[in-house]
Amino acid sequence: MLNPNPLSQPSETAILLLNLGGPLRLRDIRPFLLNLFNDRDIIKLGPALLQPLIARIIVGSRLEEVTHRYAEIGGGSPILQESAAQAAMLRRSLRAVGRTEPVKLVFRYTAPRATGVLKSLASQGIRRLLPVTLYPHDCRATTGSSVMELEREATRWNMEVLPGVRHYATMDGYLRSLEEGILVRLVEAPEATVVFSAHSLPLKQIQAGDPYEREIHATVEALKARLGELPGGYRLGYQSKVGPVEWLKPPLEDVLKSLPGRDVIVVPVSFVGEHIETLHELDIEYHRLAEELGVRRYLRVPAPGLHPAFLKGLLALTLEALKACDEESSFDLRPLRE
Repeated sequence: MLNPNPLSQPSETAILLLNLGGPLRLRDIRPFLLNLFNDRDIIKLGPALLQPLIARIIVGSRLEEVTHRYAEIGGGSPILQESAAQAAMLRRSLRAVGRTEPVKLVFRYTAPRATGVLKSLASQGIRRLLPVTLYPHDCRATTGSSVMELEREATRWNMEVLPGVRHYATMDGYLRSLEEGILVRLVEAPEATVVFSAHSLPLKQIQAGDPYEREIHATVEALKARLGELPGGYRLGYQSKVGPVEWLKPPLEDVLKSLPGRDVIVVPVSFVGEHIETLHELDIEYHRLAEELGVRRYLRVPAPGLHPAFLKGLLALTLEALKACDEESSFDLRPLRE
């Protein structure tokens, strides 16, 4: 007789936390960049046949500069350690409510990659994959690329990729973690202008229908509604632009140029952990630029990281996705029980 309770049987579902990845050490930078610039899901560099060559040329031209940046933040990215801690906290919370599914990290451009993770899970009898993104906003270049890689690899092992948790631009826990960080900084600088900073995206991707910009605005508007009117007001700028094509506007540097003599509180809204874009780009490059432009005081809000509200919200979304998965399994098994 089949047992209708999925928690009393070995799970055939694994939870996969998706993130970009990053170089642990300086020697890992080159392969990381090569994987990034070879990904045609996010950037097409000429014909597919020539992309590996073009990618090597671009990486060769950028390697020294990028290596210097990582050296300035300690010689590598903390993204693996922080993402692993987020996975451990989610796993612990799931176990506390009786869920037994494996919880694994899958990075797009550095280990642990989908190929190795799915091979291991297949050997354990896993047949379904529930992705939980560590990118808060729906975007084809981030979660979209990661899910496409999952789907390609899943076909090799006869696995199914479930809907899972693919974005949460206005999730309460995510918003609360940022709101509390802003309020702490406002105690230090009550007249400051709050500057939301989001990773930029080529404009042609938005024009092709990518929802990313709309999702960023949803986050910003939700935070403004929670915080209310502030003496210094609010601004939005975009960071991390590369290459000559047109990207989302306004760039963060233009926003900072408009705020001489003011205090600013920079809020990174498109990341849930610390890495090169926050620790170097925001904390070093833009901080230095702000001082040169006459900004009086430059403060930065931490990414959500291990904030309890963020982790609680991620748990709630994961449980909701698992419940939908359980209900579908029960429905599929019902004819066999009759």
